Amino acid sequence: MESWKRNLYSLWCAQFIAALGLNLVAPFLPFYLRDLGVTGDKAIKIWSGIAYAAPFVVSALMQPLWGIMGDRYGRKPMIVRAMIGLALANILMGFAQSAPQFVACRFLQGCLSGFIAPSLALMASSSPSEKTGYALGTLQAALVSSLILGPFLGGVLMHFAGIRPIFFITGVLCAIGAAVVYFYVHEDFEPAIGPGLIKLKINFHRIAHSSELRSMFLLLILIQFSVFFIAPFISLYVEYLKVPEAYVGLVTGTVFGVAGLMSTISAPFWGKRSDKIGHKKVLRIAALGMVIFLLPQAFVTNAYQLMFLRAGLGLFVSGMLPVINSIVRHATDEHERGGIYGMFQSGYLLGNLIGPLAGGLLSAFMGLRAIFLVATACVCLAPLLIKSVKTPH
Repeated sequence: MESWKRNLYSLWCAQFIAALGLNLVAPFLPFYLRDLGVTGDKAIKIWSGIAYAAPFVVSALMQPLWGIMGDRYGRKPMIVRAMIGLALANILMGFAQSAPQFVACRFLQGCLSGFIAPSLALMASSSPSEKTGYALGTLQAALVSSLILGPFLGGVLMHFAGIRPIFFITGVLCAIGAAVVYFYVHEDFEPAIGPGLIKLKINFHRIAHSSELRSMFLLLILIQFSVFFIAPFISLYVEYLKVPEAYVGLVTGTVFGVAGLMSTISAPFWGKRSDKIGHKKVLRIAALGMVIFLLPQAFVTNAYQLMFLRAGLGLFVSGMLPVINSIVRHATDEHERGGIYGMFQSGYLLGNLIGPLAGGLLSAFMGLRAIFLVATACVCLAPLLIKSVKTPH
């Protein structure tokens, strides 16, 4: 087997295992906060936004530095470090006794995590140029496919065993992911030269002065903001739609799961299509599809309607991230790619940070339906940023 294919399959498995663990519990944080003593509808929404955003506060600052360290010491060690850090943080979350303790553990997770950017840099560097879209799309499918089993299995576990044990299971799965990378991923690595802070400044300057990279950076933040403006509150929305209390966890897991299923099916397709018809066309189609399936979610009257629309959204949102990553790959040199991907991972996390905080405040004072309208309006801005793409297609 070719080395790049072995890396792709190994990284896919490792990311799927680790992300599966993280998605076991992510949709159900509002319920864990209730177990930790948070009461009141507004308080739950605000604390949920804070808990979701907490890891991204520190991680958004750390990712450029981790990217530079990956360029200097290797991307593989950074992936292993991040997955072990996730394992430790989630085990500590399982022991939390109050909401502030839990949020503190989420901050710790942000300090130690960050396996996506080095995985992308390693895969982009080891795959043939003509296979980049396919490789990055397939790798992205590992993350979105975890949305199929993760929330559904998490809902089942919460239904029968409660939510606290899930954090310990997540820790074990992240540790397994680290072992897969350590033993099966091969990296031919040549360290970058230059002090870290200088490299950080160069990477920032590179993005700021490239219209294509700058627009893709802003597009990444916009898409993640739109997704995470809603995601932390899906479980509360399911509850709002009058699903019987005993089945809220299972239905929430299914709602997330159908979106993950469609994302998994479509992510490699979007990667291949971008290699054939061009990045700009795929981004435009994906943005239009997101708007079509996102807006009606504000007006659903039952969970079945929500499931259908979330599935459609999953089909198109998976066309965004792999294509953005492919554009970054083509617009950067090998020696700077890890640092640039680190900067983009910060943008990814910045959207993940702002989205839950803003969504929590808006839903607390204007209701849950309003967040879908605002998210749709944000996605409508995407075509303005897609204009700058300068691919040969």
